[in-house]
Amino acid sequence: MKRFFLAIFTCWLVGAGAAKAQIRVGSINIDSLDIQYIELIGFNRSTWEASVWIDFGRNYTTTKSSEFLKPVNDHEGVRFASVVEALNYIYKNGWELVNVYIPSPDSPRHYVLQRRNRAVKRID
Repeated sequence: MKRFFLAIFTCWLVGAGAAKAQIRVGSINIDSLDIQYIELIGFNRSTWEASVWIDFGRNYTTTKSSEFLKPVNDHEGVRFASVVEALNYIYKNGWELVNVYIPSPDSPRHYVLQRRNRAVKRID
C-alpha cells in the first residue's frame, strides 16, 4: 500500500514540475486560442505595481476582474511590478513586440504583440 501511495505522489510531483506557465486573462487561456496578435495595455500605477490588460479580440475592459495577472497557480494571480515585467513574461511565453502607441496623452501605452512560433517553449 505504501508503494502505491509513493508511486502516486511521485507521478504528481513529476506532473507538477512539468506544468507550463500560461497566459490567462480571467478564465481564458489565450495561448490555446487560434490568434496571431494581442494587445497589452498597461501603465505603472506606482513604483511597486502596474495595471495590465490584454486585448485578444474579445472587448477588454479596464476593470480589476479583467486585469492580466501573472499566475502563481490555477487559482491565484500576482500583480506585475511594472509593465516591462509583464512584457518580459509575455515574451517568455512566445510573443514578441511589434509596435507601441499611445492613443492620447493621458491614456496608457498599447503594446501590439505577435505570436513568435507555436513551437516555442513557454516558461515561468
